[in-house]
Amino acid sequence: MTTVLPTASSLPISDLKRTQLIRQQVSALGDMARQRHPWLAHQNAIGLSIQLAAIGGMVLCSWLYLSGQLPWWGAVPLIGMLASLTHEIEHDLIHLLYFKQRPWVQHALLLLGWLSRPSTVNPWMRRQMHFHHHKKSGHPSDFEERAITNGEAWGLKRLFMTLDNMLAIMLRPNTMRSVVRQYVEDAEQPASRAEWRAALFRKALSYMPLGHAFWAAWHAFVVFHLVDLVAAWMGQPIAWSPELRSAVSVLDAVTVCLIAPNILRNFCLHFISSNMHYYGDVEAGNVMQQTQVLNHPVFWPMQLFCFNFGSTHAIHHFVVGQPFYLRQMIASEAHEVLRSNGVRFNDLGTFRRANRLQAAV
Repeated sequence: MTTVLPTASSLPISDLKRTQLIRQQVSALGDMARQRHPWLAHQNAIGLSIQLAAIGGMVLCSWLYLSGQLPWWGAVPLIGMLASLTHEIEHDLIHLLYFKQRPWVQHALLLLGWLSRPSTVNPWMRRQMHFHHHKKSGHPSDFEERAITNGEAWGLKRLFMTLDNMLAIMLRPNTMRSVVRQYVEDAEQPASRAEWRAALFRKALSYMPLGHAFWAAWHAFVVFHLVDLVAAWMGQPIAWSPELRSAVSVLDAVTVCLIAPNILRNFCLHFISSNMHYYGDVEAGNVMQQTQVLNHPVFWPMQLFCFNFGSTHAIHHFVVGQPFYLRQMIASEAHEVLRSNGVRFNDLGTFRRANRLQAAV
């Protein structure tokens, strides 16, 4: 039996009106901020500057660590926070907010962002996934959110899947196979077997080549040090070859400078994003039901590594044309607009309900 989802035209008129009011008022808040701060008109220059400064900061922190001037426990969080800025720039670029008339600059910035965050999906492939996310947020074909565990029951399994993108695939192969097929059918609408195969092949390569190299290096780091630690603890230390020790020393440096910061950033972003989005009982096209504002103080440490994503991303679902720094500037006023129109704030029951809007009857 096929389930027929309600369309936007059949949504409760109150939700449609509230969505329109929120969009009008949040857009006006952005316009007023631009009037108060004329420098915001230089959007291309701002985006370029943030991207280059963030990557420059990552390089500087790495150099300080490698030269012995910054401990690993200082380098990892600092680099992670800087990497979160490149994620925001990538998200803005996906929405064509910078250099719309100069595509080559967009591509260059996307490439720089991907190199600084190689744990992620190819950003050019992500663009289509993200547009579909806005179109079908909370539905089975929402590949972007389902891939980061949105809609899964909370437990140790989801915790590991939130931490590791590859485990998110390996620990639920049937679910991800279904999600990919529904996404391809809904977003790409292949008309032949050949188009189906090509679409599925493209999805299989979405982490190539940087993502697979990143996660393979991370797993190698974890396995080596775990085996070495257990062997030493059992009183049977392993006499690794000098060549292997040398290779591991390089891997250790790469882990501190690139891998561990992105694991930390990745986990914080995916934890916040997958739990602020709703799944499963979201009406098609009803933006009011897609997200909540998740800015409870207990999540503040995580917000540091995803640029306050839980507090501001709901604003983006209503008004997509504002860059991330502008959303942050108007967040307190925008929150009042969202709250007065019924958007949920800090609905912690989502953890118990596996991100459903309502509890199971």
